[in-house]
Amino acid sequence: MSGCRWIWCRQALLPTAATDAASRCRVLRRALSTAAVSLHTQPSHSLKAAFCVIGDEILNGKVLDVNSHLFAKRCFELGVEVDKIEVVPDTYDAISLSVRQLSRSHDVVFTSGGLGPTHDDITYSAVAKAFGRELQYSQETLERMRRIMKDRGIQHLPDPHGSPEQVACARMALFPAGSQLAYPCGELWVPVVRVEQNIHIFPGIPKLFERLVDAYLPKLVTNLSKTSILAFSRVLVGTWARESVIAPVLTRLQERYGRYGIRLGSYPTWTPEDQHDSNSRSKASRAMVVLSVVGKDKARVESCRLELCKLLGGFDIPPE
Repeated sequence: MSGCRWIWCRQALLPTAATDAASRCRVLRRALSTAAVSLHTQPSHSLKAAFCVIGDEILNGKVLDVNSHLFAKRCFELGVEVDKIEVVPDTYDAISLSVRQLSRSHDVVFTSGGLGPTHDDITYSAVAKAFGRELQYSQETLERMRRIMKDRGIQHLPDPHGSPEQVACARMALFPAGSQLAYPCGELWVPVVRVEQNIHIFPGIPKLFERLVDAYLPKLVTNLSKTSILAFSRVLVGTWARESVIAPVLTRLQERYGRYGIRLGSYPTWTPEDQHDSNSRSKASRAMVVLSVVGKDKARVESCRLELCKLLGGFDIPPE
């Protein structure tokens, strides 16, 4: 960015017969001022991530999806911007289309679900289909499965050529050809399967997903970041002002602070009248509207918070 601006400045300052020293100085001052403001206000680089949740049980309401919430929370803590979360059914076309499109537009794509031994666990084969790959057994994963399962007293150890039960178990080690495998938790046999460099396939069991994400994601972000990525800062401000009163204030502040990569949000709360208790309310429960300020520039996040408190009679709400 800065290199392009300096090239432009040099070209703009080429002397001609019609320019004098004073004119050139004015142009130079303007160019330097513009470059300085641009560099100062440019939001820091951030990886862009997406999450694909796979499972009919999510779409029909049988299971509450908690994995996307955990993923978004961990990314926020690491300064990674999540701008899309999709939920798709257990069908080849839906999974293939989702991962293919997300892979094209994001630096990091995580999936969860569909990795078990049953007929509806088709994530690996659907991802392989999306990128025209064959499926291939991982001997390393099969060996890890056998060793760990044997230690746990499991009878049907994975074998691609064994009994129906053994073949079904072995399906959990049948990955898209050319995948990269990582075992972030040594005591677990299940790997994180990486396809097309930016697709990372995770199991859907929440506790297992959390352990793998916590061990894998921070290292991934460090490896992918060309420069240091700043973590996001978030502050919450409560107010009794109505949103119609808040709206013009937020618009002005967003226009002013948006150039620094800061985002403001407004979230109304509602409590039934018969549940109001004026004598023993927390600050959060007393707020008619909760305002959020999110950004990577801590000083300006704080400045915006102070303005909200002053202009709207706001008060601080502790983060969750």
